[in-house]
Amino acid sequence: MTNSEARKFDIAVIGGGPAGYVAAIRAAQLGAHIALVEERDLGGTCLNRGCIPSKALLKCAEILEVPRMAKRFGISLAEPDVNLERVRAHKDRAVKQLVSGVASLMKSNGVEVFAGRGTLAGTDQICVSSDGEVEEIGAENIILATGSLPLQLPIPGADGENIFDSDQAVDLLGPPTNLVIVGGGYVGCEFACIYSAFGTKVTIIEMLERIVPGEDPDASELLTRSLQKRGVQINCNSKVVSIGDASGRKRVEYEQAGEGDVVEADMVLMAAGRRAYTEGLGLEELGINTERGRIRVDENLQTNVPNIYAAGDCLRGIGLAHLASHEGIAAAENALGESGEVNYDAVPGCIFTHPEIASVGVKEHQADEEGMDITVGKFPYSALGKAAAVGEREGFVKLVAEAGSKRVIGGTIVGPAATDLIAEVTLAVQAEMTLDEVAATIHSHPTFAEGVMEAALAGLGRAIHFPPAVR
Repeated sequence: MTNSEARKFDIAVIGGGPAGYVAAIRAAQLGAHIALVEERDLGGTCLNRGCIPSKALLKCAEILEVPRMAKRFGISLAEPDVNLERVRAHKDRAVKQLVSGVASLMKSNGVEVFAGRGTLAGTDQICVSSDGEVEEIGAENIILATGSLPLQLPIPGADGENIFDSDQAVDLLGPPTNLVIVGGGYVGCEFACIYSAFGTKVTIIEMLERIVPGEDPDASELLTRSLQKRGVQINCNSKVVSIGDASGRKRVEYEQAGEGDVVEADMVLMAAGRRAYTEGLGLEELGINTERGRIRVDENLQTNVPNIYAAGDCLRGIGLAHLASHEGIAAAENALGESGEVNYDAVPGCIFTHPEIASVGVKEHQADEEGMDITVGKFPYSALGKAAAVGEREGFVKLVAEAGSKRVIGGTIVGPAATDLIAEVTLAVQAEMTLDEVAATIHSHPTFAEGVMEAALAGLGRAIHFPPAVR
């Protein structure tokens, strides 16, 4: 097809994940004629291989623990009878329902979807390849939202049999009798919860000094204890040097504190993070600036080529679907002459382990490392009436505020409903609220949300239901 015959759009989006399809919807809302190019499945990694299927499995894992928990309430239940095919079917239904929902949204918003791999053929041209056929489309503006892929570590033997990544782990492979997870970040820890609940003996090997190393050390410590109670072996300060085979099993060699050690398992899960997926996109040919494969953009999500924007994981490789969506919205708005913005100081992060961990903004240890003058208010779940009533007393709420203004600049929550409660702290950061304003907001009783109010009071030296301890 010649350029003169190419179909024209106001905006063409490459990638149908949380950044891409949301960008397409927002652009359509603004009256633009939109094309969306997706080579695999609408919804991207999040809906198909990440957020949604893993949370469906985590719910199944939670149900498996009900008989054990029930004994604490004086209730005896029979041991669960697990039908793995029906468990997988539950996960698949959740995925199918949401992917179908995205397809319906595209149709109702008038977004034209092109199934195939999109590559840049010019600053205003995209080639869509599918099954040997190539179609060319034109666009005044282009938004790149190609997402990320699991990171492949250069470990000898890491490409052998019975080694899988996080995209494949949601199929609940096996589940094996023994599993080694390489990487103790949020992905590795979530899958440790899933697989251990289904009876797998899990060993985590983490290179840094603690699991979920980006989170508050108090949160990391609490999660470590919880995983260990569930039989998960955690080896930190450890580096995998090779993966081999021994008597039909995987032999994982690693170094810890300068000493070599070995652990054997039926399977190995590589969960050391993700990387931006930008290969073969045509960035180099157009001179689009990148850094280690990640697309570089300015505060407007605009690349150095004025009419080409980018959003989501292709910018950083970190799987935060909600951030990707907001970037997609901002990119679409800016491409169409609006003023789209993203507040990177108010981006929540959630880990759906047991207990849940959620955080936003500045963490206490980060403030200390940077020499910031802060006030910290911390309130334990053990002092919450709701926590006592439901037998979930493990956890805390911690708020970080500027010492002088008492403006909330961050927070960490560990415990039940943490991934939902963090929205309130995120709103406080976004709206530049103070500890006084959070404390003055009436919270329902008995709820876990009261912990946010109490943490604010604690930061002011006025904790009601816990002895005062002000930093």
